[in-house]
Amino acid sequence: MKPILAVLATTLILGLVSTDRAAAQDGYKLALKLTAKDATHDPDGVWADDDLAGIRQAVGTAKIYTARIATPSGTWLLSQTNGDCNLQGMCTALLVLIRPGTPPTRPVRPVRMANPQMPLGGTAILSPDAKRLTTSEIAENGKAFTGSYEVEPIQ
Repeated sequence: MKPILAVLATTLILGLVSTDRAAAQDGYKLALKLTAKDATHDPDGVWADDDLAGIRQAVGTAKIYTARIATPSGTWLLSQTNGDCNLQGMCTALLVLIRPGTPPTRPVRPVRMANPQMPLGGTAILSPDAKRLTTSEIAENGKAFTGSYEVEPIQ
């Protein structure tokens, strides 16, 4: 993606994020932050090493963005790479659940629960009952809209 398009899309999306305190109380905010500038391995186990190698080959560097929150149902991790983005700056992310009592070094991958489209390094809101994930997105026509994703185990 061309850098100017990424900046424009990010600027548009950041303008859409609610600053209303009541909205923040209606769910868990997952704000993605850059955690790996050129990853060869994902310590959280969300992205396979082959996925990251493919991103490095196609884009030059494999960046990983993550956000995590602890809830009574477990640790929710939102993870995103720069490898699957469209011209509007929307990139695929994965919301996974690490159940309580699961050691982080366990070789089993976290449970994939949703795969939203979001701006690179964007923000999502997980509903208080952990059944819906809401994002701010840009459609192919350039118009902003609110994305809504069911949260349940996916293959």
